[in-house]
Amino acid sequence: MNLGGQVVVVTGGSRGIGRSCALQAAQLGARVVFCARHDGAERRAVEAEAAARGMPGAVVGVPADVTREDDVAGVFAVARREFGTVTSVVSNAASSSESLLVTMETASWDAVMATNLTGSFLVARYAIRTFLEQRFGGRLVLMGTLSQNGVAGNGAYAASKGGALGLTRLIARQYGRLGIRANMVVPGYVETALSSTLSGRQRRSLVDGCPLHRPGSPDEIAAVAMFLLSDEARGLNGQAVFASGGMLETPL
Repeated sequence: MNLGGQVVVVTGGSRGIGRSCALQAAQLGARVVFCARHDGAERRAVEAEAAARGMPGAVVGVPADVTREDDVAGVFAVARREFGTVTSVVSNAASSSESLLVTMETASWDAVMATNLTGSFLVARYAIRTFLEQRFGGRLVLMGTLSQNGVAGNGAYAASKGGALGLTRLIARQYGRLGIRANMVVPGYVETALSSTLSGRQRRSLVDGCPLHRPGSPDEIAAVAMFLLSDEARGLNGQAVFASGGMLETPL
């Protein structure tokens, strides 16, 4: 698998799955611009890791909040200024708020929706505008979750990711004829900062409910995303690709 010649934008790229996506894309020959909400040590650490792997300058991090339209536009502007183009996008930035639906505060619901659904929309819109302007197609990967089928105590996250799946399929149907592919990766339980709020009981339930009987890793999920960005996956469009170890729904 080779991503040579590609310029990949990754949102939420300073940790977890996004970090793995940024580094794997560069390892496969792409140049990468990733964003993180805070301009801090984690962002610089990803750039340093890329340099340590023999890819100095191939990975550039910028501070950006995907809920802010100007920030999203800025990420694409940096990519085009640094590398001349954008060929692929991984929309990975996400947030969560654990609460039963009837007790969830409206502000918490809005915050999750702003990042996971509106943020995905903003990133996808700027990606498609860029692809259309360049006139040679593009590849878009969104991150989903088994929770999008509904899970107790995580209503906002489930609803936002379900909406992102609908957005993925809309893009695939509307822009596929123009060479723009959109797919979603659906991880199972992966040990990341986002899942660190789960209790020990919840983690055991997720591991026991997985046919592989172990958590997934960010690198495993990133590898599926890289395949979807590659020419080998040019026949895949509008798909939800499960990278969940055999789980089709969450046991929680």
